[in-house]
Amino acid sequence: MTTLVLLHGRGQHTPRDFPVDRVPAFAADIRGRWLQALNTGLAAAGLDRVPAEAPVVFPFYGNAFRDAVDARESDGPGPDLALWTTGHPMPDDVQAVCEVKADLLDDVVTHLPPRRPFADGEPTARGVPAGVGRPWWTLDELLRVPWLRDVLQHLARQAGVSARVIESQFTDVAYYLGCAEVREMVLDLVEEALAGVPRREPLVIIAHSLGSVVAYDLLTRREPDRPVSLLVTTGSPLGLPAVQKHLLGHGGVSPAPVPASVPAAAGSWHNGYDVRDVVAILNPLAPYLAEAVPGQVRDLRIDTGQEPHAVVGYLENPEMARAVGEHLITTNAS
Repeated sequence: MTTLVLLHGRGQHTPRDFPVDRVPAFAADIRGRWLQALNTGLAAAGLDRVPAEAPVVFPFYGNAFRDAVDARESDGPGPDLALWTTGHPMPDDVQAVCEVKADLLDDVVTHLPPRRPFADGEPTARGVPAGVGRPWWTLDELLRVPWLRDVLQHLARQAGVSARVIESQFTDVAYYLGCAEVREMVLDLVEEALAGVPRREPLVIIAHSLGSVVAYDLLTRREPDRPVSLLVTTGSPLGLPAVQKHLLGHGGVSPAPVPASVPAAAGSWHNGYDVRDVVAILNPLAPYLAEAVPGQVRDLRIDTGQEPHAVVGYLENPEMARAVGEHLITTNAS
């Protein structure tokens, strides 16, 4: 029987004072909301719900990810680009996170309107320490640069979230990509959750936001360890060059080539994006990937409603849900 695997994104963690014995119920509630949204989309597509007995794996790494980040920031400032651009000493892993974060934000700024040149008196890259090789706009931290702040506030209005939330999205992606221990911890937790699934049984993977990066690494690190009949990504930053050059390549070798290759373990890949979703700014995704077979990656533009980056809006879309439902039906019938 096909196993449905749900890979969540950033920010899916409990409050810090949350009782440990209630964490499983917290994770089960997130899992339930994903399935409820998917069943809504399946119903709209005229397909049956996910059977109650269907195996569903929901690797919950939210708390572990948060705690790993906290541990790296406990004795320092964290990945503060304003401090980083001064050459202030930082732990090696936080330094690496700063470099990835700067690359990510530079990618976003490069590909996002509105964009205008600096006015007189605004920060420039003059005075950046020689040999550091930082993007031209990172002399000051993200929201302290006036025109960049304007861009992010515009994006925040479009996306219905604060500029700080947008910045946090890329900080967490940078921690995953820039810190090998954090990446390995997440991948190990996902593989641990999959340990009970028979190796020959096919998987349908639905991955959202940072979870899509985790899914890519999972499929390349262990390919072709498990058959994957369908990979679904939503709100994915995988099109960004800064993400691609830090992905795991075949067999876990890093860095991966840019453009990234579709993992051999991925059969069909459906990618959903909302043009208002700032995390998925480089979409459709297919043009930014090296496909093994033309048409392997199928992009679907989706209106997710009032929260452009929320996974619920993606899964409730009937066309997105149809891809999942049809693969579940086909693989379980064979």
